[in-house]
Amino acid sequence: MKKVLLTTTALVMTAGYAAADVSFSGTMQVALTDDNSRYTTSRSDYQLTTGFDFNVAVSAETDNGITMSSTFDMGAGSLVDYNDDDEIEAQAPLAAGDSPTVTLGYAGYTIKADANGIDNLWDADATDQDISLAGSVAGFDFTVASDFDDDSASYKVGYTMGDITITATGTNKEGNYNTSSRTESAAKLAVSYKVSDTLTLDASTNDTGLSTVTDNDNTVGLTYKMDAITLTYTSIDPQEANKDWGDEWDAKIAYSAGALTASFATDEADATTMIAEYDLGGGATFFAASHDKAGTATDMTTMGINFTF
Repeated sequence: MKKVLLTTTALVMTAGYAAADVSFSGTMQVALTDDNSRYTTSRSDYQLTTGFDFNVAVSAETDNGITMSSTFDMGAGSLVDYNDDDEIEAQAPLAAGDSPTVTLGYAGYTIKADANGIDNLWDADATDQDISLAGSVAGFDFTVASDFDDDSASYKVGYTMGDITITATGTNKEGNYNTSSRTESAAKLAVSYKVSDTLTLDASTNDTGLSTVTDNDNTVGLTYKMDAITLTYTSIDPQEANKDWGDEWDAKIAYSAGALTASFATDEADATTMIAEYDLGGGATFFAASHDKAGTATDMTTMGINFTF
């Protein structure tokens, strides 16, 4: 009976309209986390969280080859972002004023539109752009994005020659450190050279345009793969007074074999990150992570189960 109802509903929804491709995906999670912030007494800092993030994607194509797609998500509860932001993130349902990202594609070019919802290509943590254009010209892959509110723009251009890849990113108004006036330009140039199937060398130079910012740095690094183990090391020149090459660095070792993936990362300040994931099958993954922020009050320890669909 349920199958009959679902089929009837689908027929009613598509009758008289051009059928669109609709896909659903999402994540459900249960986790036990100590984020070092809930209690200030001797009471246990651990808290139990549950949550889900549900995503809907819709796409269609016109008779003349223009593709159009849109995505939106909704959620409830909280999810622990143990891989990236190292924090517990509340998931919210759709609210008045929420807008989806609309994507148009034609002849290899892609336009995305979403008011203040497009990633700034200079700083992906800042979703303050309104529209972007991506494509390829003469072997150069490019993306440009713009914000109508303050005329800010950002760009990313990449070019590959055999085993060498060169990437340039920048913006005309660097807002991450200068949010009051947003007048400074910023640029970064990165080069990657694949020496072999096991060794890759990387280098970059970065200029925020602000002399008081510590992110005006240069880096050199390598990634070495041997069977199930991957080693990564980056040496940093912070371009600060009384600091030289190698005074700042990042190192990571990762292991992946069968159902298990694990990694350990550290830096010159002894900040450490340990993450382990075990594939339970059927879309379920057990995870455990520990983030030691080297003397700060933002350490986090967590474990739980993700179910993706």
